[in-house]
Amino acid sequence: MPLSMQRMQRMQRMQRMQRMQRMQRMLRMQGMIMVRLSIAALALVAPALLAEELARESNCQDGVDDDGDSVVDCGDADCKSEPRCQEDGKPENTAERCSDWVDNDDDGALDCDDAECQRLPTCQGSWKGPVDGDGDGGGGGGDGGNAPSGTRFAPEVEQADSNDGVGFVGVRFGVVASVLQELDINNTKDPNDWALTPDTRINLLQLRAFGALPLLEDSFFLINLRGERSPRLTFAMFQVPLGQGHYVNVNTGGGSLANALIISAAKQPMLEPAYYMFSAFEQGNGAAVEVHGPIVPGMLRYRTFAGGGAGFSTGNIGGRRFTFDNFNYTYTLGAQLQWAAIGYYNRFESQFLYKPAQTSLGLTLGGKYDQRQQERYPALHASTTFRMGRFELSAEDYLKTELNYGAIQNAYNVMGGVLIVPEWLFFAADFGQFWTSDFGELRRVTGGMVQVEDPPANLETELRRQRAETQARAALHFYFWRNNGILSARYAARFLDPPKVGPDQDREELFVSHTIWLATQFRF
Repeated sequence: MPLSMQRMQRMQRMQRMQRMQRMQRMLRMQGMIMVRLSIAALALVAPALLAEELARESNCQDGVDDDGDSVVDCGDADCKSEPRCQEDGKPENTAERCSDWVDNDDDGALDCDDAECQRLPTCQGSWKGPVDGDGDGGGGGGDGGNAPSGTRFAPEVEQADSNDGVGFVGVRFGVVASVLQELDINNTKDPNDWALTPDTRINLLQLRAFGALPLLEDSFFLINLRGERSPRLTFAMFQVPLGQGHYVNVNTGGGSLANALIISAAKQPMLEPAYYMFSAFEQGNGAAVEVHGPIVPGMLRYRTFAGGGAGFSTGNIGGRRFTFDNFNYTYTLGAQLQWAAIGYYNRFESQFLYKPAQTSLGLTLGGKYDQRQQERYPALHASTTFRMGRFELSAEDYLKTELNYGAIQNAYNVMGGVLIVPEWLFFAADFGQFWTSDFGELRRVTGGMVQVEDPPANLETELRRQRAETQARAALHFYFWRNNGILSARYAARFLDPPKVGPDQDREELFVSHTIWLATQFRF
């Protein structure tokens, strides 16, 4: 190989080595620069990271985001172990408890997501106007008339504005009024002659005041008046907390296992309760006391009650009259379980559907012992309600065994509803019966093991009115002004057995009536 060629190759190798060395030096320099920049960046960021790591919610009740993580007080994980951020089992029913980031009643719904909070101003946004809806009332002794839908009315108590320390109570006033055009066709006077009877009247004027007792958190009271015929104070109850979600209330009687006589008229799609479901079973007392509360929070509740007071009501609470020469002291003792099997359930919830409902299934089961003027009987009651979207189905059954004269009686009612057009059109229909055996049936079915008396020669009111009955009803409701103004058309067919005493006791044909109602109802 020529010498010149060898030199050229050596020079090329040296140049390549020099280029590689320069590249290596550049890479080392870049690496050192990156390391130095990273160290500098860490030096700059470390204090901030350290500060962020050390920053905590220093005060869990001042309403301030102390650590700047956009979460306040009990909503911050830093406050999770604080005593004031723990569930106490009491209801969510004040502005403070509905905005404290704590699921106080431990039902899985926090603050304004809890149905108990949704009727409070703090959870209703900034819009000011009339409030929609119906609602239940305070637990087991009555309902809150036509307050918005929810589990239980729990108004706020305002602060005292004077030196007496009493202050004002947040009281709501509810009105349900109905104007009715009626057309009734019946064969009451003559089984072969149908009489047509039209009528126009105000058939309902319900006035309710309800709210909290002064300076007593979680308390509730309800006073109900009916004024369509004459002013009558028909129901009152006062409820106070015992702690951990348990309550005691004192009321004027009228509702033990079934709530037909004490639930608001604004919650009844048939516009009135089914008479046969309570006439032989819920006969009223002068006063009653009840204790109720959770067994499994959000799922299973209990009720126990006792009531007493002789005589029949004159229509006003406290007013009693006696119709018998010989009567027993009347009293009742009983208990009931309420189970929310799916979703949320309250026995005082409205049966009207205005908007599609969340899926829920609720059941109640209870028993009692009643002593009346002419009767003594144990009774069992069961009910269930299922809601899903636009559909609703409910059923109720009452069974009674009378011990004095041995009659066995049962009543049931099944109702279905469909929300045809949300916020506009709702249809409901029901069917039910009341059945009563002859006197002495208990002696026969027990083979004589239970001895009963012969019925009295003169059947008084309690026994006289117990006649087998079948009834079917259907109603179409048009919400012409939100759900505060409703136009309703209702048809009812009623078939009643002849009475056991009186001029019609030998009649063989049923008493039949067909009734059409066109009613306009306002509730606010």
